[in-house]
Amino acid sequence: MSETGKLFMIYGALMALLGLTVGFSFVELGVFNAVLNIVIAAGKATLIATLFMHLSSHGMLPRLAVAATGLWLAILFGLTLIA
Repeated sequence: MSETGKLFMIYGALMALLGLTVGFSFVELGVFNAVLNIVIAAGKATLIATLFMHLSSHGMLPRLAVAATGLWLAILFGLTLIA
């Protein structure tokens, strides 16, 4: 697949996830709206990190740094939801 085709596929996936975010904003699910939006945002971040930051092709250290950052973000979001 050409580089342009790959970029169009990534763009389409990000737009689909954006559509899901907007769609779920119109559905009243209570606290699950926040959870779904966080899951969708994590999917977008994972897509961007693996494909644009080339985390899948580099060594273990960048992946570990990103995983640690994600863990801390999850802890902080969790503490925000509890408070």
